[in-house]
Amino acid sequence: MSATPPLKSTCHCGAITLTLPYTPKIINECQCTICRRYAAAWAYYKVDEVTFSLVDGAKLSQCYHWPIEEKNLKNPDGTTAEFGVNTRNMDPMDVLNVDRKIDKAWLFQPIENKERAHEQDRARY
Repeated sequence: MSATPPLKSTCHCGAITLTLPYTPKIINECQCTICRRYAAAWAYYKVDEVTFSLVDGAKLSQCYHWPIEEKNLKNPDGTTAEFGVNTRNMDPMDVLNVDRKIDKAWLFQPIENKERAHEQDRARY
């Protein structure tokens, strides 16, 4: 990957920090119903590229908890798994010039087909 300085992604309370090895080449502004509501903008990294830090004494809620287990670190074909990091938790200046991908074809899918809405989205379309 390109030689860029590491990035930090921190939750709102500061209990969790992810250190990411490089600036992403593209940010996915997902258009599913739940990501639009949360304004999620995802960058994808391999699990073994990211360092997770937890402040001493902090307690994780289920909202933040993602169990990192050995079985989740590999894809079925044996390659290292990737996961999304919400770039909205990063310093905006660190990702200011990163290209954004917006899949506009997905934008009206939940409205046109109610079954396409995210299972946690309680909105009525």
